[in-house]
Amino acid sequence: MQSPALQSYTYFKNLQRYPKPASRIVSVASEIPKNRIDNETLVDMIEAPDKIKKMLPTLIYRTTKCKTRAYSEPGTNPSDLAVAAALKAIERCELTLADIDTLIFSSTDMDMLEPATANIVQKKLGIEMVNSFDVTNACNSFLQAMNVANSMIITGAARNVLICSGEIGSYVANRKINSLDELDVKMGGLTLGDAGAAMILSSSDGNNGLLEINLMNLGEHWEQCHAPENTAWRPSGGLIHGWFYLDMPKLAKVAKLHTEAYFQEYATMRLALEFDPFFYNNIDQIIPHQISRKFIEDAVGKFGYDLSKIPIVADLLGNTASTSIPLVMHKLIEEETLSFGSGQEVMLYGAASGFGIGHVRVRL
Repeated sequence: MQSPALQSYTYFKNLQRYPKPASRIVSVASEIPKNRIDNETLVDMIEAPDKIKKMLPTLIYRTTKCKTRAYSEPGTNPSDLAVAAALKAIERCELTLADIDTLIFSSTDMDMLEPATANIVQKKLGIEMVNSFDVTNACNSFLQAMNVANSMIITGAARNVLICSGEIGSYVANRKINSLDELDVKMGGLTLGDAGAAMILSSSDGNNGLLEINLMNLGEHWEQCHAPENTAWRPSGGLIHGWFYLDMPKLAKVAKLHTEAYFQEYATMRLALEFDPFFYNNIDQIIPHQISRKFIEDAVGKFGYDLSKIPIVADLLGNTASTSIPLVMHKLIEEETLSFGSGQEVMLYGAASGFGIGHVRVRL
């Protein structure tokens, strides 16, 4: 539901607002590999001049505050992590796999180019027939899948939607560094971690559920972060290959600029539409995409928000791309910081290569 009053805003012209939610989250789960690779261990895996290897652990921590990241066992596929998380999500709710009528795989990673990885997940789950497809939009893939699922439930095209993702960033991290200059575009890959996540959306009870959805891309910045690193891979006759390219200094500047402006305008909008001058006090948790601890503290923390309400795991698990937001939500539920049926409000904030930005606000 859109309002003409939103047209004067920069980021919220197409904000969907649902005073009476149509869909709600009934379960969320994650799968985190047991292997933890600290910065010193990572350096042992890197091919680089001794001078660079010696300084790299400190440099990684100073620029990102990343200490460790989770790595999968060799041979693991994105679908494997997604399936493990999906089975946990099913166990944690009253639904069964037979109740799932729509399956969405939403990830930056995939098992193969064709068919959609959702088909592979479907087979591994043992679901004989279901509407299954992929949704991809970099690290905002999961939020976009929530948007699609919500729309399908509103129209009656779906009743129970299983969203799942599997990210294996360890496969695309370039660990061959020839010079300090290369760190500008290879450092980001060294912070990537592996994980799986899953969420189930069903029809709302009319009170709890998705309250706001606001997602967009500023496509002019797409070249600052991409995989493969060779953008001419198709004309050259090759399949997708190569490594994760991220111009970290440039994209960090863009992400910080728009994140700060986004939150400032969101506060202004909430005041105008809901007469809520302290919207942050009414949100129990802000769960941001886990780019890095340093980014979150510098950008989101700038406004004086209580950082205890902004959970961060990027320093311990790495940047797990599209899985990071549901992964953190699952962690908070496991710790009983959040609980379904509580009426707590959570703001899921995404920032992704593309450059993508936006949020989903949920009442649990």
